[in-house]
Parts: sequence; C-alpha cells; structure tokens
Amino acid sequence: MYITFEYKRGIPVVTPLINDNDNEDELEDEERLLTVCCRSGRLGAASYTLQTGELLILEEIMDRAPEHQIFLSLFNQIEPVKIIMDGKSQGTLISAVKKIVLNDTNDGKCKLIFVSAKDYNFEACKRRIHSLSLPNEPPHCSDEERLVFLRTVVDFAQTQTVHALGAMLRYLDLNWSNLSMNLHGKPEFLSLKRISLHDIVSIDEDTYRGLQIFSSMSHPSGFKKGAQGSNREGLSLFQLFSKCSSKVGHRRMRQLFRHPTNDIETLRRRQDVIGYFIRPQSDTIMRNICTSLRFIKNVNGILAKIKALSAKAYQWKSLYNALYNVVLICEMCESVGQDCEYLEQLATYDTNKLYEMALYMNRIIDFDLSKSEGKFTVKAGVDPDLDIKKQTMASLHGLMSETAKVELERLPTFIEECTMLYMPHLGYLLGVKSWDDKLTMEEKELPNMKFMFQNNDYIHYKSKGCEELDVMIGDTYPEIVAHETRIMMRLTSILLENLHTLATVIDKCAELDCLITISKVCKEYNYVRPTLTTDKVIDVKEGKHPLYLASWDNFVPNDVTCSREAGCVKILTGPNSSGKSVFMKQIGLIAFLAHAGSWVPAAAARLGPLRRLHSRLRSAEPVAAHMSAFLVDLRQMSLALQEATSDSLIIIDEFGKGTSETDGLALLAACLNTYLFREEDCPHLLISTHFLNLKEFIVDTPIVQFLRLAHVVQGGRPVFLFRVTAGAAGAAAACLALPVGAASGIHGRVVRRAERVLEALATNTLPPASEKIKEKLKTITEMMKTELLAEDI
Repeated sequence: MYITFEYKRGIPVVTPLINDNDNEDELEDEERLLTVCCRSGRLGAASYTLQTGELLILEEIMDRAPEHQIFLSLFNQIEPVKIIMDGKSQGTLISAVKKIVLNDTNDGKCKLIFVSAKDYNFEACKRRIHSLSLPNEPPHCSDEERLVFLRTVVDFAQTQTVHALGAMLRYLDLNWSNLSMNLHGKPEFLSLKRISLHDIVSIDEDTYRGLQIFSSMSHPSGFKKGAQGSNREGLSLFQLFSKCSSKVGHRRMRQLFRHPTNDIETLRRRQDVIGYFIRPQSDTIMRNICTSLRFIKNVNGILAKIKALSAKAYQWKSLYNALYNVVLICEMCESVGQDCEYLEQLATYDTNKLYEMALYMNRIIDFDLSKSEGKFTVKAGVDPDLDIKKQTMASLHGLMSETAKVELERLPTFIEECTMLYMPHLGYLLGVKSWDDKLTMEEKELPNMKFMFQNNDYIHYKSKGCEELDVMIGDTYPEIVAHETRIMMRLTSILLENLHTLATVIDKCAELDCLITISKVCKEYNYVRPTLTTDKVIDVKEGKHPLYLASWDNFVPNDVTCSREAGCVKILTGPNSSGKSVFMKQIGLIAFLAHAGSWVPAAAARLGPLRRLHSRLRSAEPVAAHMSAFLVDLRQMSLALQEATSDSLIIIDEFGKGTSETDGLALLAACLNTYLFREEDCPHLLISTHFLNLKEFIVDTPIVQFLRLAHVVQGGRPVFLFRVTAGAAGAAAACLALPVGAASGIHGRVVRRAERVLEALATNTLPPASEKIKEKLKTITEMMKTELLAEDI
C-alpha cells in the first residue's frame, strides 16, 4: 500500500490510494470432508466444512449391510468432496462408497481417500478430541471442566463416532496446508453440532428420481456441462418448493427434503407454522420477515475470515446486516409468538448479546468509508488518538503537493515532472522519470539527492524535502492501519464470544424460511393439513399429483385407503396411458410431503409414520450403471424386498415387463407373495401391472384389493376417465394397446396389420399374407432366377 502525488511543471495530479475493493456477494461453494467408520453394523461419521469451520458429528446408528441406506442418506445430505476411511472398514461399506465415488454421474466431484488404520485408534482419537478447542467452551476453565464440557458435546460411549471424529482431526492437522493453501495456519473450529438420523424416512436414490422429488439437469453449454456446480434443477418437487428468500434457507430446504422425518411432534410443529402463515391475517408479518430473511447468511465463513484478519469490507457489512435482521426477526416474532410454538421459541431467544454485537459494529465501523477504501475503517469519535492520526493523514496531500512543487524547482530544468510517494519501509521518496534510455550510475546522481532505486522508467531519490516529511509525519498511515486493526481484533473477540448463539438463531431462521416458502406453495395450490397418527394407515381423499397440479389446470383427484381393515396392498390394472403411474406417484409424493412437515394436495389426508419409502418406478440410466434395464428393475425390487418393514411404503410400477411374459409374471407373483406371507407385518404396497391373471398366482388374503382405472371407448378409440374404481380390469382392457398406438400417431396400415396378427394368435393360426410383401418377394425371386440362368454353371 502506498500513496503517490505527481507534479508536472504547473499541473498537480493526485493518484488515489491503491485498494482492493470487492463488492461481490459471498458466493463461495462450501466444500465438506466426511470421515466414516462402520464396524459390526454400527455407523459413525464426522464432517468438516473448509470455508466455515463447521464440524458435524453423527450420532451412532445401525446401518444394514450390504445396501447401507443410512450412509447413502448421510452422503446425500452432506455432499462431501472427500470421503476419508480406513481400509479395515466393513467391506460392504467400502463397496458402497466406491460405487458412489466411481459412478459416472459423480463426475469426479467426490474423491475417496484411505488412511492408515492407526489414525482410527480409539485412545489416540480420544486424545485428539480432548485437545479440541471450541469457541463456545466456558472461559478460563480448568482441564477437568473442559473435559466435562466436551462430554456434553461428544458421547465417548459411541465408539464409531469417536473413531470418525478423531480421524477427521488427524487428517486436518496433517493436510491443512494443502486444503487451505496456508502454510502457517491451522484448522479453525467455529462450531460443533450433532446430527441424528434415527428419525429419518429412508428413501433410495432411484425413488427420489422416480418420484421426481429431485431432477438434476446438465448445463446446456458444452463448456460448462459436467463442471462442478453446473447442474440445474429440472421439473421436480424440490424446484416447486425452492423459492426461499435466503441462501441458508435454500440449502436447508434441500436438507429438509433429504431428511424426511417420522417424528410426529416435529412434523406437527412444522405444520403449525405453515398453518399460521397460510392465514390471510399473517400476510403482513410474513412479508416483513421475508424482507429480513434476504440478509441472513451463514456467518461462520465470514467470522472465519474475520478471525484470520482477511475479511473484506463487504463481508463486515454482510455480518452486520445478518445480525441486525436476526434481531429484527426475533422481535417481530414476539408479537405473534403466543399463536405458534415455533415462533415463540424464536421470540424467547436472548438476543441482547446479538443486539450489542450489532450496536458495537454500527458505532465502530464506517461502512461507507470501508467500501471506498477497501479495508476496515473506524468511525470518527471512537478513539481520540486514532482521530489525531487521521487528521494528520488528511493534511498529507497538501504537504506532499507543496514538497513536490519545491523539489521540482531544485531539480535540473531538463526534468519536466516529479512524483512524491510514500512506501512503508522507505518513507517518503521523490520519483523522477528517466531522461535517457542508457544512464550510468554517475549520470543518475542528482545534486542534493540520495539515489535509492530504479523501477522501470522511474528513478527514486531521498531528498531533503522527503527527510522533512519523514520527521514531520513519519509512518502515519501504517500506524492508522495498525490502530484500526487492534480495534478490529477487540471487536472480533466480542463477536466470537457469542458465535454459538448467533449460529443457533440463524439455523432457526433458515428453517423458518423453508416453512414460510412451503406455506406459500400450500396456499397457492390449496393444500390441506394432513392428520398424523400412530396407526398404520394411508387414507387420502381426492388426492392430486403436486407437479401435475402445478402444470395443468384440470386434474382428476382420486381416493385411496391403505390400512389393515381396508387392505394395505393395492393392485392397479388398466390400459396404457390410463393414469396408473401418476396415481401411484401422487400417493408416494403425498406421503413424502407429509413426512417433510408440509401440507398435502388433497381434500383430506390421514397418515401414520413411515420408516421407509422404496419404489420400482423406472430404469434409471442403465448405461451409466453398466446394467441392462431389466437388471436395474431387479436391483430396485431386491432393495425393496430386503429393506421393507411393516411401516414402509412400496411402489411397484409394471415390474417384469423387461423379460418374457411368463418369467415376468412368475417373478412378480413370487415377490408379491413374499410380502403377503408377512400378513400383519406386510408393508403398504401399490402395484400396477398388465398381468391380468396375477390373482391366480398369489395368496388369497383380504389385505389385497384390486383397483382399475376407468375408461370408455368412443369411435374405436379409448377415452380415459383417470378415475380409480374397485375391481380388476377385464380382458378387454388388455386389448387397448392398438387403439392407444393409433391415437399416438402410429400409421393406420401398421395398426391394421397388428390387428390381423393378434387375431391369428387368438385362433392359433397364421396371419394372412401381406400382398405388398408377396409382390416384393416375387420380384426378388424373378431377379434371382434371371441371374442364375444367365450364368454359365
């Protein structure tokens, strides 16, 4: 940093401070590391975010091999760039991790790193955790008190979690210079949180894609396609609900969709918030809260830069805006907290410390000057000594101007201009443009000037005027910077003391942002509040598909009741394009939304908690998976068979169509019987099929109910009513493939030929020969005869 003042003969020219101003918003992508440890079927994990210093630990949980659905759920929530594990981990877990990392769809976004098993030694891991320094630990506590505090955060009885956390700390210590590009720094831990997956509704990736909860689209540009962060969300349930006001809310919405819960109290609390904001009386408070939510950010990353003394002016401004608006949101909730328990929790937070932090920042930081100068700048009146230094600095330009004018008169006449500049290590210098291309050292000497150095075309001297400025002003600017830095460090220590409170309230505000966004969607499409019960039931009246409801004006609603009394297995039959798949998907999406805490698209709904949601809906990317479409179907069905419990929902769409009719029917009947043999423990099953004789091959039980999609035939073409009615479809429904094909644009000649072949199959005879084919064969035969007769054999 230096200041220059040029003076041409008769024309003064000021060159302003060189600064590094940056007004861009905080757009850094968060990079997370994940360590996992799984032994004897118990999974422990730890995650660290490089940009923010957030440390997460997973409460130890059972994870069933070989699918490891719990790990997959954790991976999709964390989205790490590196997975760290030791080679002695459970073999099935290593296979599951490799399957993710080596998958073609991963595009190298996540890497797998194996470390020595010694890094997972339990006693060594405990020692590393004991040495962990957290900002929210009690000040001036003894070693024993620190251990008591750590035991309230980390449960050392959960050995797999201790292994994972210790291995993470070891990896960060050894590789921090490469991870942060800082040779002399060390990892900072600004927060430590525990996450639990005990209440999660397990959903596999094929089901997420099949139900269109998420739908990732590649960037249309060939240059950006496949680059990290270039994919965009297509038409999906997440896209419908991803209209949050803040970025932390948008990230939290993804986590909420990745972590549907079966905890009824949590779901009811979310439903209460949505119900409050759906009311017309709440429009004003909702708009005010949304205005403040736009300024809420994940401040851990900003505080990490502030602690490292590398924060820019706009980051200080962002932190102040976040603090101010967090306090404002809590104050707004005070007037309405009695109407909603969740808002009452926000209102009762002790925001005095946060208010003090915002007040200190507002009184100390001059945000306008900080923006123009590109550095932390203190307001006038905060520190008298600093004000005196700044007043001295304000007179610098006048002094430099006068000194440059005097020095130019002393210089030889062939020198037209000179420059006065200040450099922290050399003081004030006089810069003169080189008057010749090839000057010797003797020629560079000027009278009453001390040669210092030459930089490009300018030769710098120490003159008498420069020495006088050194004595009069000295290192004023570095002293100002150092003084402001000391004030900034004192302010930073106050901010870090209350980091835990701030992070907690921001997390609550992020969830509030999600719930307000959900309430807007529910209000727009007239969703209703589902009734949650502990019974095993899915009872939906006039249910609708949420994506079709958002895309089409007319949608035919349908009812469904799955329970022990009404039957928990529904088998749908009907012609193609009659709406079987949409009906089953809408039940799956309604169940998903209810377990995310949202209201649902129906006239009424009553649901019991689900533990798992699996499906056989579509053959997802068989080429990328190096499997045929039928093999993908089998894999999905196998997962549904192995993982399903009594409180699960299984959706099976036309399983067995990828192979011969008899084999497909046999497989479907065998899989269905496997579920039916469980009797009272049979999960909720929704099955669509074209095997109309399926009833003959399955167990005769009252828990099975056959349904069909109604249709009528007019003018030889089917008209689908999209209405679910009781009973199985008749044989006539299986004969609608040809009318459906004709309605879809297949040429009439092709359809008529198919009808003749179908009639021949029914009578076990050959179809009539095609005259066109006969004529073509006759022509070819004549040509062959002519050629053979012409040859001399």
